Amino acid sequence: MPVEWSPVTYARPMEWFLRVSESQEPYAVVRRFLKGDPNRPEEWFRVVTYAPTSEGRELVGWVSAFEAACQLGWDYKCAYESWRHHMAKNRASSEAMSAAQPPAAELVRFYREHEKKREQEVRGAGPPAI
Repeated sequence: MPVEWSPVTYARPMEWFLRVSESQEPYAVVRRFLKGDPNRPEEWFRVVTYAPTSEGRELVGWVSAFEAACQLGWDYKCAYESWRHHMAKNRASSEAMSAAQPPAAELVRFYREHEKKREQEVRGAGPPAI
């Protein structure tokens, strides 16, 4: 019995909306790009903030692995929520928050540095002295 061919055979995912659940708005968008030699292309992933249209999105970064792209998107979500919490704790108005919001890539860089320091502090604490 011959195998039926389908156009689905050539389908490849190119874009993912990262979200916690289907009922929530996405927090980032990952898009797959193939660059270089068409016979042996390099695979890259671009991560941007979510907005309903491309014009409202902001670059978070480029990475060469899908898992790293998802992690970058998640780190952006955590960084943004942490920043918003900090601003709200200081009673910043929504206008002040909009004006002060750092670029997405900077937010992630700062967040990752902060998390790395926290991990080092936790590891360096050692057992309590008796």
